[in-house]
Amino acid sequence: MITSFTQDIYQMLCRKYPNRNIYLISDQHFFHNNIIYYTRSQFTGVSTMNQYIINKHNEIVSKDDIVIILGDFCFKREYIKDTLMQMNGHKYLIIGNHDSLDLVKRYPALGFEGVFLTPIKIGNKYLSHEPLISGQKDDLQFSLILNEFKNISNKINYHGHIHNKEDNLPNIYKNVSCESLDYEPFLLCQTTSIEKNEIPLLINSPLFDEIVDEIILKHHIQPQLLIGDYIYAMMLESLSSYQNDYFVQGSYGLLKKYNLFTKFSDLDISFIYSNALSKKKNADLFKKKVDATYEYLKTIDNINLIFYKRYASLRILEASYTSKHPYFVSCMLDSNLIALDCYQSTDFVKLSEMTILQKYLHKNDAAILEQYKLPNFQAQFLKPEGDIANLLLQIIYQQDKNDKKIEALKRLRYLCKYVSLEKNFDYFSNIFNRLFLRNISFLYTMNRYDEIMYIKNQKPDISFLAKSLPMTFCNQISKIIENPNSNFSTICDEISNTSIEKTFDKCMSINKTINRM
Repeated sequence: MITSFTQDIYQMLCRKYPNRNIYLISDQHFFHNNIIYYTRSQFTGVSTMNQYIINKHNEIVSKDDIVIILGDFCFKREYIKDTLMQMNGHKYLIIGNHDSLDLVKRYPALGFEGVFLTPIKIGNKYLSHEPLISGQKDDLQFSLILNEFKNISNKINYHGHIHNKEDNLPNIYKNVSCESLDYEPFLLCQTTSIEKNEIPLLINSPLFDEIVDEIILKHHIQPQLLIGDYIYAMMLESLSSYQNDYFVQGSYGLLKKYNLFTKFSDLDISFIYSNALSKKKNADLFKKKVDATYEYLKTIDNINLIFYKRYASLRILEASYTSKHPYFVSCMLDSNLIALDCYQSTDFVKLSEMTILQKYLHKNDAAILEQYKLPNFQAQFLKPEGDIANLLLQIIYQQDKNDKKIEALKRLRYLCKYVSLEKNFDYFSNIFNRLFLRNISFLYTMNRYDEIMYIKNQKPDISFLAKSLPMTFCNQISKIIENPNSNFSTICDEISNTSIEKTFDKCMSINKTINRM
């Protein structure tokens, strides 16, 4: 079965607008003077052209119909809202090469009910601005969709971009540019009614934005934090079958564990490499697990999958949330699998967490929780000693990224209030060494050899920590990093004396020794 990298919007449209016509059209080029000289010489001016296209649109599309515009809608942003208000139907936009990417956050507020940054599909009908042919774009997501399109049968690609040019494309390509349709939207198909036998997702309902508005107004929480937390919870829920195979770390992990309301960027999860399985089996399972999140998000209304990059040991999935409100929230799932079995079962705690939005509803409107489905997940997190080790390594070894070091130091200062290293110093020293080896192994796997050389040549300096952290805490750190007889110092010496080519093997050898301690 071929993994689909293209969002199928048909079920979403059926849920929102059952039994409606779906129309396609592309390249209206509203308020574009020069297009008259290129392909529309029948018009005497841009205002005449604009009104003609709007009239043709409204002759075909009713107020209840759906129209998907395949890019290059309007050339003057100040007229987008007014133009859309004159046009019938529920309007969706696939971004074209002349549409403003910097307006993506505002398009829903201007009148588009959905905005898509990449091609989408309805069944085997692929919708794109440019034709899905080789060489159109140097873009990984476009390449994945193109490869998918090539490998399925009974397909057709509806596109715009080429206006009235005859490109002698095969019959599987259908040009729906204005000029090729005589400015009359093309009827693609109709939506159907869907039986609603299950509780609807809250994020699919207009109520979601109302609740978000209320929380933002009353508690001054940023939309990125509130909605991002919700989407990350959905991602983790999609991995519920694999909750023992990965753990959550990074800034989002700190938010959920410690209620540490600093800004968070991506959802950083690490899958645990199993020595009981072959390298290929580990890689296959890694792919299967992250693909499960991708497949789930494709079914969610208002979620726009921007790209999905897949490497041997790394998966990066970016999704955005758009709505009629001026909210555009981008979320990144950063997952990895390193062929170094450096974790122990005692490194983790399992937590069940609610979203910020769900906590608010529990206090203020619990009835909604009975009417709608909200994300619910359990996940593994590192123990506090692991969090402190990760933050310290980031502060000491992150090259030329002072802003990230400052943020990591703030978080470390916060954790120092609640965690004492003296009580469990031996365990902290052990996990610090293992995570140090893991970081080097990750850099090696990603071919980031210059960063490995930086670590090899860097003598750790922690003197500056005394200005920000408790002295008792700094003393414990010093026992590990500044003591020439510590295990960490021995590991650093061994890594420094190992060639780049043999670095990964050396990390594996040292890790086995540590695990026997």
